[in-house]
Amino acid sequence: MASRQTIIKEVKVLLKAGALPREFGVEEADFADLVNAALARYSKDRPRVSFADYAGDGEAFDFPLPEDWDDSLSFIRAVEYPQGERKPSYLRGSAWIIYAKGTPVAKFRLMYFVPQMGHTLRLFYTIKHTADDARTSVPENDLAAVAWLAAAEGCHLLARRFAQSSAPTLAADSVDYQSKSSEYTRLGRELERKYQNHLGRKEGEVADPAGASLDWDALLSLARGEYFTHGASGDR
Repeated sequence: MASRQTIIKEVKVLLKAGALPREFGVEEADFADLVNAALARYSKDRPRVSFADYAGDGEAFDFPLPEDWDDSLSFIRAVEYPQGERKPSYLRGSAWIIYAKGTPVAKFRLMYFVPQMGHTLRLFYTIKHTADDARTSVPENDLAAVAWLAAAEGCHLLARRFAQSSAPTLAADSVDYQSKSSEYTRLGRELERKYQNHLGRKEGEVADPAGASLDWDALLSLARGEYFTHGASGDR
């Protein structure tokens, strides 16, 4: 099973970590930080989708946001109601809001109806990707891309370190630090381009703002069926 160490191992290869001068070596903790930085970026570019279920009682229209909801990243991808039908039914975007978004009292609020007793409402939303020594949520086909991004961050780090060292500490076999800085800058840009290409983006293109709109194409990957429930006008 892939884990954080799987990504770190690839990053070390890309950075040729074993060949670095001792004074410029990347500490093990630095590699973990590089992976965490890459995961933060990747989570915005290709977020992980989770879901939470809410049981209807015929009265409640406000529901707490899921425990792993992240105000800086999470947004709602779809709302299914009633959950469990053979042809999934999704609420229109106008049927709900995030009330008091970004505050301690933020809630998921239904605007025009309440879930009935015996029915379940399912909320699909995005969360960040994680990685530890046992596992990672990054899909197998994206592991290399995350490693490229982490290594790109490492290249920028090493480029700064070499650029800031004006006096070589070695004599006859001293390293041309400015040349090394330029080399790592170029490699960092190359790895960044590979990451962008893997995600199908042009260089410099960024992810859409979280929550700007529903991704209906993504809904097709969640379930095939009706996009909207069919009821009285304004009900859903």
